[in-house]
Amino acid sequence: MNSIPDISWKIAPEPATLTRDEFWARYDHRQIPEKFEATDGKLFWSDEQRLHVLAVLLEAVGLRRALALCPPEAVRAALANLKSEI
Repeated sequence: MNSIPDISWKIAPEPATLTRDEFWARYDHRQIPEKFEATDGKLFWSDEQRLHVLAVLLEAVGLRRALALCPPEAVRAALANLKSEI
């Protein structure tokens, strides 16, 4: 994730196991919100906070389980759009 360059994310198909230092680098970070708040119909105050929380959750549950929540056609469309942006 480009918006948080100081963290090397361990997002993979299966949940990641973090060291103590890796854990605290994520949870004691300036982009981790202190509490869940909604503003203008969105969680948290900024896209950076939303991306940070999403990355933490993706590490915790793994891509396989996260993608199982999505309709396959939505995943394919997102990947196709990503390829055209590169």
